[in-house]
Amino acid sequence: MQKIYCFITLLFMLSCASFESKYIIEGKLKGKTYDGEFIYLVPVEGATAETVDSVQIKDGAFRFEGDASVPSICILRTRPLLRMELQELLVVTEPGTISVILDTESSAKGTPQNEALQLWKEQKRNSDFAYTNINQQLLEADESKKEELKKLQMKYDKEYSNFNYNFVKQYKHTAVGEFVYKMTGFSFTPEQKKELNSL
Repeated sequence: MQKIYCFITLLFMLSCASFESKYIIEGKLKGKTYDGEFIYLVPVEGATAETVDSVQIKDGAFRFEGDASVPSICILRTRPLLRMELQELLVVTEPGTISVILDTESSAKGTPQNEALQLWKEQKRNSDFAYTNINQQLLEADESKKEELKKLQMKYDKEYSNFNYNFVKQYKHTAVGEFVYKMTGFSFTPEQKKELNSL
């Protein structure tokens, strides 16, 4: 009897460990317009035919499941012709359930790294918008206004760089932290890089 109890306990522990290292992506789209189309889950690095997963949209929804023992950054995308309507989305395949909405502006939430990644994406979008707006003003401004706009541009650059630095510092030893470091590290000072590399 004791052997049976030990065996059941072991099976329970193994099933818990398996569940803890599993990611689930639950995706939704508006309506059923895209039913029958495929969603692809593509690793940002080292994508091959073997590492790309795909599922078919049904009833305006889709679902991925997989091993999350080593979280990684992936892209959720459709076939090229649909990408103007359904924005590609970065997700982290970490343990837990990730809730995704695919639309002209896509989003993900539900797990710690995906919440952080969504925050970073929103900050990047705001910074890109501000930078584009200033560049447009520079094209139309007279000489007296250009100097002021350039100072404002430098201010936004510094604020965005500091945001990225603090983000990487907070999430340094995670998939999302390493990803943002690769994307934005070029803007860090030598001192900042040294500090981050020592963490």
